[in-house]
Amino acid sequence: MSMGAESLQKSESLQELIDLLAERLQRSVALDDVALNLIAASRHFGDEDTVRVQSILGRGVDPELQAQVLALGIADLDGPRRIEPPVGLGAKPRICAPVRCAGVLLGYLWLIDDECITAEDLRDTALVADQTGMILYRRELFLQRRQARASSLLRDLISADEPTRAAAAHEALDEELVPPDTEVTIGIIAPRDPTGEGLSDALLQTAQHGTSMSTTPAILCLPRSHELVVLVAHPSEGAAQEPDKVMHRLMANAAERTRTSAMVGVGDRRSRLTDAHRSYQEAVVAVRAARFLSRTDDVVTWDSLGVYGLLARLDPQELALGAPAMPLARLAASRNGDVLLATAETFLDLAGSMRRSAEALHIHRATLYQRLARIEEVTGLDLDDGGDRLTLHLGLKLARLTGGVPTADRGGSTIVDNPRRSS
Repeated sequence: MSMGAESLQKSESLQELIDLLAERLQRSVALDDVALNLIAASRHFGDEDTVRVQSILGRGVDPELQAQVLALGIADLDGPRRIEPPVGLGAKPRICAPVRCAGVLLGYLWLIDDECITAEDLRDTALVADQTGMILYRRELFLQRRQARASSLLRDLISADEPTRAAAAHEALDEELVPPDTEVTIGIIAPRDPTGEGLSDALLQTAQHGTSMSTTPAILCLPRSHELVVLVAHPSEGAAQEPDKVMHRLMANAAERTRTSAMVGVGDRRSRLTDAHRSYQEAVVAVRAARFLSRTDDVVTWDSLGVYGLLARLDPQELALGAPAMPLARLAASRNGDVLLATAETFLDLAGSMRRSAEALHIHRATLYQRLARIEEVTGLDLDDGGDRLTLHLGLKLARLTGGVPTADRGGSTIVDNPRRSS
């Protein structure tokens, strides 16, 4: 007995549609987006295979399988068709029904095929695909409009113009995009490879994903060509870790879509929406520092930067031309300059402790004394003098933020390695 159009028209839930079809056919049904990421799935009827289980557990398939399946030409199907999956995957044959609306491909319906599917079953599958397409199309339009509005408001909230910020804050609250009585935190997600193909589109998709994640906390995203600005509005009490959780989830989403690792700079939280621009300015500094500093975590917060937070506010060109640059240039150009630079930074980071410095560098103290004497000889600085120590230490930190140490005889640079990895 066919499901009938009436029961479908009453359903506005994707999950309900998938479950209706699954119960009607007595077989499991799955709905994927165009990239084969799982949107919804029914319960199993004993017909599942390894690929279906992995898809449900991982919310998608691995990139290699994704490429193989898409290469079968499923995007060009004009209705439900039987698909033979690539050999060796342990996957059963499937019925694939493209999901479209207004000529736009929005996803795929999948049935595991036991060769008992009738023509009537295929008609019901096509009917569900059409209804699913209308729901996905409306959802896509809603998300696009909401994302466009969120981008516009966030752009104004971080503007340098105070009246613009005030107007944007009023509109965001009035339109209930941001709830009242919340604190706000700004983060900037930046892929480490800014030259990747399709980067802008991938960041836009991550932004749309962010706007659909939840309403608590509220999330506004502003995608740019090489980065994604994210505002998280969270309750003043009881959600101290919420911004970090959101940033990690969106960073992972961006990394998956851009096929490259990403980093995040996060500003301090602010108690007023009109102060979001201050958190944004801190996030700019934090993500700039994250690009060059050796970190165990790709999420760098403003309050973790210490002296880097002050130095990273300066213009990179001014940093390279600063007074501390010349001693470093001489040190970098000397014999075994990279080893001496690592030794100097470790020694100064550990407050001049000979014992801890020797241990960190895995060398004998006598060797450390010899290196420090050589550093003083090359730089002309006295490491027993507080001012000279500060000059060298600041120079090393500035070099971190500019990505290297300028040499004395040419315009190139020698990259400073992590001192705790040098010997």
